[in-house]
Amino acid sequence: MKDSYPIFLINLDGSSERLSAAHAALDRHGMSFERISAFDGRKLDPLTIPEYNSAEARRYMGRDLVGGEIGCFFSHVRAAEAFVATGAPFGLVLEDDMLPQPDAFELVQKVIDWQEARNTTDWYLANLGAQRIKITTAVATLLGSNGSATICRAHYFPMLTTALLWSREGAIAFLAAWQPIVCPIDNYARKWLIQSDMGIAVVPSPFTSSGAQSDIAPTGPTASRNLTGRTHSYQWRRNIRLIGAKLKALGHKRKFASRGPEEEK
Repeated sequence: MKDSYPIFLINLDGSSERLSAAHAALDRHGMSFERISAFDGRKLDPLTIPEYNSAEARRYMGRDLVGGEIGCFFSHVRAAEAFVATGAPFGLVLEDDMLPQPDAFELVQKVIDWQEARNTTDWYLANLGAQRIKITTAVATLLGSNGSATICRAHYFPMLTTALLWSREGAIAFLAAWQPIVCPIDNYARKWLIQSDMGIAVVPSPFTSSGAQSDIAPTGPTASRNLTGRTHSYQWRRNIRLIGAKLKALGHKRKFASRGPEEEK
């Protein structure tokens, strides 16, 4: 199919096999893309990065981040910047281990068509590659060539950043808000979007992951920081973070339900 929205593929320099596999998958669907050179954080000491706040990370996550997590975060910042620079209203960001379902790009276009038929953009980011989706409200049904899918208001925004569809408003807001880095990018997306209830997801997900080990995973002396850098209160902080987020999401769900069902387009 002819692409009517820009696609950005995050890929580490030198990861030619992953690039070839992703390129072939996109070619099969007739989709072009812009490659985003991933930030290589594998041997990075996070404490040398000005944008990283170690004290706040340890307070929020109960541990320091590793270089690979910060590299992944910067890679998604680069992708959002590239999207905003195009001036397009919507943009799809893919990681290079993504696997599109047969009607994946058709469903992406249907999400965009659904949004453009409405009077306002009331979401920032759509997760199109989540494996587990909780605390949602169904708002529209999409009919694809491979069956139906549901657009959900994702009150508890799903983890994983395999496939993300940005609205322009959302990417601009993200670029204004992402500093300092205090958690991995998928944790940040949940933390950020749960405040405004501006996330959506498509179920079942149009994209899955190949499951291949990340090429930008941390190596070297900082590789085990996510284990050895844990504070004594790590588990307590994790539990408090998750419980607080779920309570906030449930509150959004109740508030959203009180508005009445959205008109399906």
